[in-house]
Amino acid sequence: MARIIIDFVDKGLRAISALCLLVLSTLVVFQVISRYGWGSVPLFTEETARYAMIWMALLAAAIGVRDAAHIRIDFVPSILGAVSPVALRALNVALDVISLAVFLTLLWFGIDSMIFAAGQTSDGMQIPLSYPYSVLPISFFFASVFAVLRIVVLDART
Repeated sequence: MARIIIDFVDKGLRAISALCLLVLSTLVVFQVISRYGWGSVPLFTEETARYAMIWMALLAAAIGVRDAAHIRIDFVPSILGAVSPVALRALNVALDVISLAVFLTLLWFGIDSMIFAAGQTSDGMQIPLSYPYSVLPISFFFASVFAVLRIVVLDART
């Protein structure tokens, strides 16, 4: 049952990220056409495109945690894997625990930033800035969940 929920969350995050990319691409093309065709661009398009890019990047980063798809240097892990698979597993768990600590810290500061931004409104759309800032705790929450799952799965294999 947990696997079904995690897969559903993963597909949801991927769908939202893809939607943000679609919105971003569409708005950028619209901005270019309106700038050269009409000489002006509606202010909300710039802001919406910026928020779509941020949401896409942060949600995709959480997906990257689940897939272990982040950029990393694998010189030491490849040597450890050849010498001792147990040491390699221990290193991977240690790195995932450090990542989890970073994600939980960023989750805490993301909530703090969202609360701080609640009293401000955006220039173009006049929405509370807590709405676009809400991606910080959302993405780092899911990154934390995926990091915990990686730790549990690695521990189960040892």
